[in-house]
Amino acid sequence: MAVAGALLTAVAPALGVVEDSAPPAFTAWPLLALLALLPAGSAAFFLSRGQESTAAAALVAPAVFAVGRLLDDLQLAVGPIDASRPELLRPTSLLPPTPSAGVWLLLAGHVLLIAAGVGAMATLGAEPDVRSERASFMLPATAGIVAGIGLFTVPFTSSDALVPARGPFDSPTLPMVGGLLVTLAAPALAVLAASATTNEARKGGLLGLAAVLLALALPPIATALAADGIGPAVGPFLVLGAAVALAWPQRAAKAGAEKDKEVHDVELPGARRLHVIAGVLGLVAAAAAVAGASTDHLVLPMGLTPPTDYAARLLWPAAIATAVLAAALIAKAAVRPAFIVATATVPLAAGGALDAVFAATELSAQPGPGVWFTVASVAAAAAAAGTAALAGAVERDEVGVAGAEPPLPLIAGTMIAALLAVGAFALPVLRASDYVPIGAFGLGAGSWGLLVALVAAVVAAGVALKARADRGAALLLGAAVVTGVRALEYPLTAARAAGAVPGPGLWLAAAATAAFLVSAALRTAR
Repeated sequence: MAVAGALLTAVAPALGVVEDSAPPAFTAWPLLALLALLPAGSAAFFLSRGQESTAAAALVAPAVFAVGRLLDDLQLAVGPIDASRPELLRPTSLLPPTPSAGVWLLLAGHVLLIAAGVGAMATLGAEPDVRSERASFMLPATAGIVAGIGLFTVPFTSSDALVPARGPFDSPTLPMVGGLLVTLAAPALAVLAASATTNEARKGGLLGLAAVLLALALPPIATALAADGIGPAVGPFLVLGAAVALAWPQRAAKAGAEKDKEVHDVELPGARRLHVIAGVLGLVAAAAAVAGASTDHLVLPMGLTPPTDYAARLLWPAAIATAVLAAALIAKAAVRPAFIVATATVPLAAGGALDAVFAATELSAQPGPGVWFTVASVAAAAAAAGTAALAGAVERDEVGVAGAEPPLPLIAGTMIAALLAVGAFALPVLRASDYVPIGAFGLGAGSWGLLVALVAAVVAAGVALKARADRGAALLLGAAVVTGVRALEYPLTAARAAGAVPGPGLWLAAAATAAFLVSAALRTAR
């Protein structure tokens, strides 16, 4: 069934999904056919070598993703003009194209893949836990979260009005539901595959997920390279990186471990001294952020009074959070994980303030002293986080690392919090008719600040699942601080635009903060 489904989905693009009035943006069917055959081909390869558990596990991810892709491709049948799938069709007019036989082959292929996955899961019964002690949980979980972030964003940029660049939330109902299912499936399947009770099932599950992610990442990248008026976006590259990480061999050879030990066996300051240095740097970053928030970021010509700098107001909560945790770090080492994550609030706040400055300097304004204080706060925060991370490495060498597997309620709560954080930073917290929010996946300073904060929150969530109980709880509390500062952007900066109303990012940030706090409580209880 998997092979038959793969063949149908491979043949469909070659036949065409609509009539000739809307051909594909480029000759994509060879690439699409190869990617369609990859999951079933890998399962067949394992089966030919007698690795039945690996082959069965390799079909699980394609089946789960086929549910979301089935809904996405149904849009080609009910309204292809709104599908926004340039690798399959590119409309040249507002007249809706007529679906052709390729659509039905595509849908039938997804149905067969779902049926094959159900049959494969039935063969994966409960087996004794014989996983290798070297099996890593953190890398697949982090890769799954990164893939979810990439799948949540727009797959490409477009200057063609007939090929809109849409993420799941901006799409019609069928692609929206399908896109959200695919987004949620990526981290969930990564965690389930990494938690498999046998090495064979673990390998098959991770490779099957990597194959599906590859099939989702490469078409938009190829479209951006080959089609006019369509450009690349960050999301597919995140998905591609996650696919590579999931397919990468999990090696932890003893010789390699001994080599690493020799390389890192250098004379370093004690953990206590490093904590003090990190705390002092954190206080410096907080002081610089306060100075940046208190001084002018712009100097206008002719002695004009600078406008109210609403974006710089977010530096205040970032400075307070960093200062409090820096002082606590000097007194108690257990605060270190929360401090490292919370330092991401400084670039989060500074990015928005600097973005506004760069926009204003294009209109004859000059940067004021607040800009240099803000830049200094980011540099000091980065140095503080790096020093604290080094202190953590020294501490782990001294006390070792616990290897307990996280319980399922904690995994569920942490994954929910991480996914809510993705929405909190990808969607605006403020909406107004004359206000254009900064996107998390652009190229400006504000986008980089959002991206740094988002990565800090989701990586903290992944690491917290494998860390010691108190350190894991501290990581989750730090992530809650980051999303909490994101939520404060609305009350602090809403006056910048007339008629401002809360955006979806505000509610998602508040929900993510609550979810991180609940997960921290669960981690502490365990």
